[in-house]
Amino acid sequence: MDMDPWETQDREDLAEIYYDQPTQAKNRTLEEENQRLKRLLRENGISWSPISTAYIDQQLRTRSGRITRRSTAAASTLPYLPVEVLLRVLTYAVTSDYPIIDPLCKLRPENITSKEKHRGNQLAIHFLVTCKAMHTEGTRLLWSQNTFTFTRPENLRSFAQLDASFRKTIRHINLRIIVQFYDDRKRTHLLDRHYHSSLRKAVNLPIKTRINEETYARGGFRVYSWSQIVDFLQALRAPWDPKHDKKVVRPRLLPNLETMRMDLVNFGEEILPMFGHELHNMASHELGCSLNELHVTGLPVDDPGLKASSELTGLLKDEGLYLTAIPSYVQSRRGGLIPLPGGPCTHRTVRAWKPLHKNHHLHSHTDEDSEMTDSDLLDEIMDHHHSHGPSMPPAPAETGHPKSTPRRKDKTIWRRVPVSRDSDTRKWVEFCRISGLPVENIKRMVHGEEFEDMDDDDYCACCGSLHPGGGLDFFMDDDM
Repeated sequence: MDMDPWETQDREDLAEIYYDQPTQAKNRTLEEENQRLKRLLRENGISWSPISTAYIDQQLRTRSGRITRRSTAAASTLPYLPVEVLLRVLTYAVTSDYPIIDPLCKLRPENITSKEKHRGNQLAIHFLVTCKAMHTEGTRLLWSQNTFTFTRPENLRSFAQLDASFRKTIRHINLRIIVQFYDDRKRTHLLDRHYHSSLRKAVNLPIKTRINEETYARGGFRVYSWSQIVDFLQALRAPWDPKHDKKVVRPRLLPNLETMRMDLVNFGEEILPMFGHELHNMASHELGCSLNELHVTGLPVDDPGLKASSELTGLLKDEGLYLTAIPSYVQSRRGGLIPLPGGPCTHRTVRAWKPLHKNHHLHSHTDEDSEMTDSDLLDEIMDHHHSHGPSMPPAPAETGHPKSTPRRKDKTIWRRVPVSRDSDTRKWVEFCRISGLPVENIKRMVHGEEFEDMDDDDYCACCGSLHPGGGLDFFMDDDM
């Protein structure tokens, strides 16, 4: 059924979230109290389990006499392993080959694929309880050597329970943002098969049925989509810490986050409403210029999707890399996620024109050269936003790239981009600083190739249109 939904977060889901918050806080309090009681019992030689009894007896025997090599060898029949070997074993035990989904939270079957559900444990977490040294070193390795995927904003927000010293080591996260659909009437809503080329027919959307209330509360067909992205970004704000010095700015949830991937699920075209200014406020202001690379999959190519793409680039630092690709998953009425085959990425750099902008203002203009140049227009159009804000550092330059031709040495920038959506293999790509597009795409436009033969990479990821004047004049006279 075709009808326009309206954007909101469901009241039932909010009630569940509010119910779980005090429960989690109470569990933390009980756990801390339990640890204090165990410490008191252990210090006074009182056991609470057979394991603790054996441990206390061993400690008493050790304290009763002088420790020598002979007594140590006689007491232990286990082989001795060097510390280096133990650390390698520990690293292998607490490192997963796959991203850890929703750490510190309970998994929801509808937010994972069947393969992820039957994958089993990827960590030998029991290594951490063998001794204090293993716990200290293993915990550090656990949070620094793994990548993490979050499927709900509250799961990311609960990550604040982790000590700040561990959160500082995390430099990349995955956000799996799944549209939630609600309706108080029994109706069928479909996701068009053009959502992905592998779909043979339209997909029945999973609808959460709600009771039709006889109140003035807005009902009908509603979605939780764009505002869910805002909630995810809000979860990255600085968490509350009562021990933090009030004279110092509180660090964000992940203060050293450098790269992020957003997998948008069921963000179909022409079914989601336009959003307000909240996304711009979070992406361009509160979290603006904080990432070196952003990879977004599943953005719809319609007015809301193109606007969201433009807003999300505010998360990137100057000269940062912005990647978009086709959807990675689809969620059907049967429950669970279905992975979709990948393909090439569309890539461009963000605000890489600023070095040219600075060099342009170093040269004075004469009265004869009063005509506005392309660089002047660029300054007028692109430098109006955050003109009075702080000077943020650009994304770090990557070394080891091929050399540019002398004529376009300062007009381009090199970045390593993935060869496909889900590949870890990367290749060097040269980008035009003015337009942000790959130089190879601009070459085809300069040499007069027909537009219908161009790839999707030739189109602007913000507005979906070609920009013939965006940087072409920089290459018309060059030996390409």
